[in-house]
Amino acid sequence: MAGCFPPSRPRRDPMADPAERRRAVAASDTDTDLVEYLMVVVPDLGSLRTVTPALADLVASAAIRILDLVCVSKSTEGELTVVEFEEAEGMSALESVDGDVGGLLSTRDIETASLPLAAGSSAILLVVEDRWAQALSSAAKRAGGRVVGGGRVARPLVEAALEATSRATGVDSEQGDGD
Repeated sequence: MAGCFPPSRPRRDPMADPAERRRAVAASDTDTDLVEYLMVVVPDLGSLRTVTPALADLVASAAIRILDLVCVSKSTEGELTVVEFEEAEGMSALESVDGDVGGLLSTRDIETASLPLAAGSSAILLVVEDRWAQALSSAAKRAGGRVVGGGRVARPLVEAALEATSRATGVDSEQGDGD
């Protein structure tokens, strides 16, 4: 893979030192047990205009809080380019999103997360706090525990399991695919 060529990683707050930024985010009301990264892949950067309103709605409803966000694009030759969301066409829906975004993803983080990105495609790479799970996390902490992880289950595995379940129960699996 060709090198990652990100622009400088500006922050939308006055602290220029990344270490200070990380301490400020950690010291805020962020539940660090609920932070994850997501990559939403689209055919090209222009396609992001379809995704960003849904993302803005998730923030507005307090389901998530965006901690960092970049757009990435991989050329047909495999060269990765990073575009800050303020500079990407179609990202205007996020300009009104409340909060400080930036400073958590390093160049290495971006390169690693972008490895599965197919040549000729683009994506939004996000670091989010899953605020929808705050009550669960708080309850776990009160019980002396904590939320320790999660993960995505590959679509083919879910589809196979649902098909097997529908065959076993006689339920029609063609009722919808969630899209």
